[in-house]
Amino acid sequence: MPSFTSLAIPALYQTSRQFAPRSMAALRQAQYSAKATKPDVVTFEEIDTLINKKDKKVVLIDVRESGEVAQGVIPTSHHVPLANIQEALSLPEKEFEARFGFKKFGKDDEVIFYCRSGRRSGMAFDLAKQLGYNGVRNYSGSWLDYESRAKTQK
Repeated sequence: MPSFTSLAIPALYQTSRQFAPRSMAALRQAQYSAKATKPDVVTFEEIDTLINKKDKKVVLIDVRESGEVAQGVIPTSHHVPLANIQEALSLPEKEFEARFGFKKFGKDDEVIFYCRSGRRSGMAFDLAKQLGYNGVRNYSGSWLDYESRAKTQK
């Protein structure tokens, strides 16, 4: 009877080859793609830099309710309540702009969601990912983190 190793090693080798890149070019492309994408979670420092640079390429969306937004917002952000996110992401560009007051972002544009503490923005992030938006990110610290850290910087 053959040993376990003599049976298992060829099977493992065949399995691993199924998932291996077909060429060095494919390997390089996979490495480049992995480096090109940003992490899903945004830090306070990134938000602060974004605000100071007034980067118009990145869209910052507040998914809190109107009463919470009245208490304060992160500068440069736009308001789209979580209850409206799914519908908003499905709207045509002109209708989106008429309803929310800013230009609709593309599926590959960088969009950062935030809320009060990070839970609702995480839900908005997950929903946007499911709808095919690849450039979305989540500021998990959200308003509470921003408010407390922005105060200490001043």
